[in-house]
Amino acid sequence: MRVQLLDRAAALAEALGFDLGTINDVDGILETARRRTGLADFGDMGFLEPLKKVVECASEVEGFTPLSRVIQRQAWNESAQHRLMATDYLKRHPEVHDIEVKRPIFVLGFPRTGTTLVQHLLAQEPSRRGLHMWELVNPVPQVPDPHADARRAIRRMNVLLWGAYQLAPEMGEVHYVDAHTYEECWYLFANSFAVLNWDLQSGLRRYGDWLTTEHDMRQAYREYKTYLQIRLSQQPSEQLVLKCPEHLWFIDALLDVFPDACIVWTHRDPFPTIGSYCSLMSMQWRNLYGRVPVDKLGSHMAYRLHQGVEMAMAARQRHSPDRFFDVRFGELVTDPVGMMERVHQHFDLGWTDDDRTRGEHWLADERDDARGKHRYDPSLYGVEKEAIHHQFADYIERIGVDTTVRPPAEAS
Repeated sequence: MRVQLLDRAAALAEALGFDLGTINDVDGILETARRRTGLADFGDMGFLEPLKKVVECASEVEGFTPLSRVIQRQAWNESAQHRLMATDYLKRHPEVHDIEVKRPIFVLGFPRTGTTLVQHLLAQEPSRRGLHMWELVNPVPQVPDPHADARRAIRRMNVLLWGAYQLAPEMGEVHYVDAHTYEECWYLFANSFAVLNWDLQSGLRRYGDWLTTEHDMRQAYREYKTYLQIRLSQQPSEQLVLKCPEHLWFIDALLDVFPDACIVWTHRDPFPTIGSYCSLMSMQWRNLYGRVPVDKLGSHMAYRLHQGVEMAMAARQRHSPDRFFDVRFGELVTDPVGMMERVHQHFDLGWTDDDRTRGEHWLADERDDARGKHRYDPSLYGVEKEAIHHQFADYIERIGVDTTVRPPAEAS
């Protein structure tokens, strides 16, 4: 109901002649960013190609509501503003380029396969940390004092999250988010306009196909690294633990920019995984289409995630096996601390009794991200077990994914 009311308000505003911005106006997006920031230098202009592509593809989609056009236009405006701010910040602080991003740990895998659990457990070591939601959405400091800047960004993040929960109140049960939770780092790729999540959350298949098969992601990863350096300049850490399914599609580019990266790949039966992810993303699709196009959502997720795992398995063959460690979902939920010990041993990260104790204490605490079991019905989205297992047969066999036992609890 709230989404419908907002959509009607947006439609009425358009009918009355209010300029809410269109989604096919690249020059308007850039000019809005310049006006809002008072800055003019976007840095490397290579971002224009993916910006034009996402705008072009979004403009072709049938069914986007007036509200969705406002949402998407605002997201692109924000990304353009971040580019301007980052370029300006780096001019004033060139020493940021010298900050080392040492042996970052990348947790990747299908959404809903335990990536959040793995990231939090690995980040319990005091010399490591992930990136909080407020850091990802506000990637460039705006005031000199890091503490004051953090307080400002957290206040803004709380307002944005309040709005998101108004649009999708059930989000807290599916995947709880607040300003301080560690979240997926795809937000940083948005500033290069090369972010696959825009396809996953919106159904921009042609844009997703272009990004995964034609676009060179190395520049986006180099810019992504710069944003990591900016964040480390504000809150230093010896090692970052980063999480995003998006890296599955781009392992070659990732390892080109981060040759010493430690890749932890989570695995789970793709049937419940895709069903759960459809349930999660249905909230975003509902906001953009005014309804959940269930006939399109399930097939799109199965297609895109299958492409991702095929690309990841092929890329893996081109790199040393020492760069990868496999985490199987059933083993993770049965013995999460034991699994973390094996991760540490594989990458020679060291493991002590203190590490075990920290992991056990974190698991023992009542956490906001463990509010209850996420219930979903894969068949609602046309996701059928036999068809998914056939589609993903090569992945299931090569990795040794257990499709016979479904763990008793959902994990993100």
